[in-house]
Amino acid sequence: MTDNFTFDPRLLLSPISENAPEGSDPRADISPSSPFLALKDARALARRKERARDIDADAPSALEDWDQVARLGYDILAEKGKDLEVCAWMIEALLRLDGFTGLRTGMEVARGLVEGFWDTLFPLPDEDGDEPRLAPFIALNGTSADGTLVQPLRKVPLTPGAEGVPLWQYEQALEVSRIGDATKREARIKGGALSLDAFTVAVQEGSPAFYMGLVGRIDGALASINALSDAFSARVGADAPPAGAIRALLETNREAVQAFAAEKLAQAAAARSHEAANRQDGDAEHDAEEEETADGEAAGSLPARRPVSREQALGQILEIARFFRVSEPHSPVSYVLEETVRRARMSMTELLDELIVDQDARRYFYLASGIRPPAGDD
Repeated sequence: MTDNFTFDPRLLLSPISENAPEGSDPRADISPSSPFLALKDARALARRKERARDIDADAPSALEDWDQVARLGYDILAEKGKDLEVCAWMIEALLRLDGFTGLRTGMEVARGLVEGFWDTLFPLPDEDGDEPRLAPFIALNGTSADGTLVQPLRKVPLTPGAEGVPLWQYEQALEVSRIGDATKREARIKGGALSLDAFTVAVQEGSPAFYMGLVGRIDGALASINALSDAFSARVGADAPPAGAIRALLETNREAVQAFAAEKLAQAAAARSHEAANRQDGDAEHDAEEEETADGEAAGSLPARRPVSREQALGQILEIARFFRVSEPHSPVSYVLEETVRRARMSMTELLDELIVDQDARRYFYLASGIRPPAGDD
């Protein structure tokens, strides 16, 4: 997105007003200046330009139009109304503008809307139940046909630079390399197909840290779609929008990077292990110095790093999570720790509501454990 635009997800998850946290239905404004209609038109234009560019590489880019989609969606969610269709269209734009990081950001906003505003979230249910609010996210994944995120996920650059090579071109390069007839192979390359040699050159332009970060961004996007699926399932059960196609493509992107950048990733892992060993040696020396200076302290005094309250302990867990998010962005450790802290701060009732979705099963748990159920589960 352009530099003069600041995307703050927290603002999108803040109440619009005290009396109406969810705001108003954006569709209700049908005036010529309607932000929702402007968003709808901007998305339609971006999609038309994108289709034209798929046919003619010299056709105008749609990125500026997708930037407009992201901005309009952001403004509506922040100032007008909390709306899942608007959020889904914004996710389409964020993926194109900021790749896997954009997808993760959009999915995290969607999860926040589902968890924080579900009862009044737009579009409101109709005679078909929750279908109007679920349909936009069903469309992202697709059912009988490709969803609206499928092709963009195949176009996210996997190598550095302005002309980064995406998944579809990597797969094309592999296909071309398998053509046994040299004449036919060269004909494909002259026709515009990427050769495996050219792709290898593009890969070498990336540093080990670049590919380690890329895998981490893909894993972050996967974690966000899984968390959103859990949030939907907690509210509509088996009617939750499917996400299998999105997950599969994210995993395919990750497997591709792990294959063609295996050496780079190994170098990054070795460098990280070396840094960790150096830190460990430094910490050991520091701890030895602390022990020497602590001889005069009272035997019962607490070490400075030991938590003295529950909140302090949870805060230290979040510090550890932040460490792993930076040092091991490809690892799920940070997300697991953050989720543990989130649930630790819930009341037992809130936790059981989240863990045991079925009301009858939850009621049986209360009965079997001897815990008094809340009023809604009586």
